Amino acid sequence: MGYRVLFFCFLLLAGFFSCDQIQIEKSSLPPGTGKYGEVLVVVDTTYENRKTGDLLKQIFFKSSVGLPQQEAQFRMATVSPKNFKSILKRSRNILKLSIGKGKKTAINIEENVWAKNQLMLQITAASDEDASRILEKNTQTIRNYFNEKEIQRLQKQYAKKPLKKLASELRSEYGIDMIIPPGFVKMQSNEKGFWLKKEKSIGEHQVIQGISFYSYPYESDSTFSIVELINNRNTFTKEFIEGGRDSSYMAVYEEYKPVSKEVNFNNKYSKEYRGLWNMKNDFMGGPFLHYIFVDEERNRVINLDGFVYAPKFNKREYLRELEALLKTTNLVKVN
Repeated sequence: MGYRVLFFCFLLLAGFFSCDQIQIEKSSLPPGTGKYGEVLVVVDTTYENRKTGDLLKQIFFKSSVGLPQQEAQFRMATVSPKNFKSILKRSRNILKLSIGKGKKTAINIEENVWAKNQLMLQITAASDEDASRILEKNTQTIRNYFNEKEIQRLQKQYAKKPLKKLASELRSEYGIDMIIPPGFVKMQSNEKGFWLKKEKSIGEHQVIQGISFYSYPYESDSTFSIVELINNRNTFTKEFIEGGRDSSYMAVYEEYKPVSKEVNFNNKYSKEYRGLWNMKNDFMGGPFLHYIFVDEERNRVINLDGFVYAPKFNKREYLRELEALLKTTNLVKVN
């Protein structure tokens, strides 16, 4: 096959990251505290108000890609080392900076130090300049570590009570394994694919999360292009995902070009797209997340998609939930 088979991993940039991952499994540890997407930064106020503090804001407050309103990638709170005690040590995500003359420059990764499912990145540096340089060189890597940990936590939660009957149907009909958490129902399906919906109300406001799958024969690398993504997604959603009004259907929002990047999707080269959708002939819209990769054994292109409709709420965490769900997908081996 002519397409590129590439494998990507998160690189340890600039030689500062060590692989010192300490995993302490203690049944006596309390559960981690905090909400998804929250990071507690332990830093002396002296450095918080210098270049180190500016870099921390750039890391965590950068806007998320593909959302209709600006939302930071993470919610960051800071605390000084002397006040970092008691329940704060149980925070799920911690970035701890130790800055002072004579300290060796390093980053260590530790898990389950004071709580279960806890991730802590520890940075040591001799000065504000050294600390900010480490943060700048490892900006995306730091984000990736915290995001991947959140994804793992969500997947672990989904695996507790999966919808086994629905998962079995998807396995037999489409040759994929996917963990489907409670709340999702099959809306429509045929030999081309399916879409599932989870709907709830918060007060008087509606929230919808949808996931879909469709495939078609692999023919060339052009299948990864943005033009093909839009054409194929619109073809699928026009047939499968209708709006509340007559002749209304979902489509990629034309005025926002989806943003793409190459990713490793469970050891398969994939393109990830993040963009916006709207409902033609109706007043609905929101963000979507889309993965495209090739099933070599069946010579088909796999499309996995998640979308959110939550007009009165922030959408970052709803989309992260779908990211975690989609990433549970694996191909069933051909006998």
